[in-house]
Amino acid sequence: MRTIYVLLFAILVSSPLLAQKNYSTKNAEVHFIAVDDNDIDAVNKNAVCRLQSNGELSFIMLIKDFIFEMEGMQKHFNEEYLESDQFPRAFFNGKIANFSTVNFAKDGKYPITVTGTMQVHGVNKAMQTSGLIEIKNGLPIATAKFTVTLKEFKIGGILIKMVADKINIDIKAAYP
Repeated sequence: MRTIYVLLFAILVSSPLLAQKNYSTKNAEVHFIAVDDNDIDAVNKNAVCRLQSNGELSFIMLIKDFIFEMEGMQKHFNEEYLESDQFPRAFFNGKIANFSTVNFAKDGKYPITVTGTMQVHGVNKAMQTSGLIEIKNGLPIATAKFTVTLKEFKIGGILIKMVADKINIDIKAAYP
């Protein structure tokens, strides 16, 4: 009889752990636009993003997957600015500081704070930004907006010197 109570207790204690879930998508969207020049505008719809049950968050994307409306801009972006042959990927690894406030069992919008390290053009930079996790029908959609300065990532070129050192970035990761 005692064994049954111990077994029931173990099941009850471990069931919340079983309910936690890891999420991933291969179609997260990263959109950027220059603060001072709307012509510098691109989107990558193939970013891989993982959200783990402990609040860890990671992104990886190929630089060449950014698509520009202006073809010439895409070539300059890959060859001259981001040097995507030498630095083919961008990464983010971090953690949601207030992850415990997100109720995955209840539809709603939950503000979050994310801290971590972003690597672009071979340069690592500590980042902190706010975002939102929206739960819809039991599935999370994570969004964030922030601004980066290209010089901090050693990205240069005549275009940046003339018009665009700051880039606004919008991220959306809908998990299936």
